[in-house]
Amino acid sequence: MELKPGKTDLFYIYMELVSGFSKVEGFSGWMIAKAEFKIEKAVYNINKTSINMEFLKRRKNYSVISACTIYKNLEYTLIMYIVKPHGISSKSNDIINKADNMEEPGKTGFNYLFTLKYTIEDIKKFIEFTGDNNPVHQTATPVVPGFLMFGDITRKELYKYITGNSHVKFIIYFRNPVFAGETLEVYAEAGTGKIIAVQADGCSGNLKLSCACVKDGRFECKSQNIP
Repeated sequence: MELKPGKTDLFYIYMELVSGFSKVEGFSGWMIAKAEFKIEKAVYNINKTSINMEFLKRRKNYSVISACTIYKNLEYTLIMYIVKPHGISSKSNDIINKADNMEEPGKTGFNYLFTLKYTIEDIKKFIEFTGDNNPVHQTATPVVPGFLMFGDITRKELYKYITGNSHVKFIIYFRNPVFAGETLEVYAEAGTGKIIAVQADGCSGNLKLSCACVKDGRFECKSQNIP
């Protein structure tokens, strides 16, 4: 694994971990319901030159897969919770419904951060780089890869919670698919560090995803909606 030094380390490590999932077969057409990106002090003071892939759970309609590597005394783990769109199990529904009680922006306490919008070309570049061959990203109106959005939100906002050797975990729930050409407005809840993204274009109540940061085993700022 070749990583560029300095501030770009996190981005390249993240992308290498995402690329690891492309080697996992048998999940064509499945969708990401939740993802976690964890950074913690490594048990061994070594650098790994490969990605360690592991099935944490594997069910008929629901699976959890992790990708892990070590770099500069820190262990980086990306965990993907995926569900089969048809015949979703009760456990899968539990994951998907976690975001249901998230408040909508526009109410007191939410601050606008930035806007996200992805073209078909953006999606093509991402899947070519990561090797993601899921057909849902290759239709005439493709679904935006969840890891593409997660990566952008991490780089634009969540990275500020990373300090020294602190144990940090970013969690994101994907509530509804995002398609190429859709505009997402990203908001943060004041005083909690919780972030949500909703569809713009007159549909401000359409929650697309929600995420938060857990640092040193606690929520960075009191969010209770992410376990």
